[in-house]
Amino acid sequence: VCTVCGADATGFNFSVITCMCCKAFFRRNALYGLEPFQCRYSTENCVINIESRRDCSYCRLKKCFQVGMKKELILTDEMKRLKREKIAQNRQMTLNSVRPAILHRSPEA
Repeated sequence: VCTVCGADATGFNFSVITCMCCKAFFRRNALYGLEPFQCRYSTENCVINIESRRDCSYCRLKKCFQVGMKKELILTDEMKRLKREKIAQNRQMTLNSVRPAILHRSPEA
């Protein structure tokens, strides 16, 4: 269960169990902090659940921080590029190690 809105969770995202919607929301907004936002209802204590999570960005982001989501874990574009390169290299290494085993099998196998 997502610790922010209560929807079905997909896993650990930014150090907290969340759904994909809250993960994406946090990634898009966390680096700005709470300053540019304003509580839609001026209470700064809106209930955030699966039905109301879109109503107040301020309170949703505030809750993300309260449950422990960490903006330091958001990857920069450069970090994403390096990660993708590393994944591609690992895949290539795996393919190279599997192919010779297939090519050198005995005919009886």
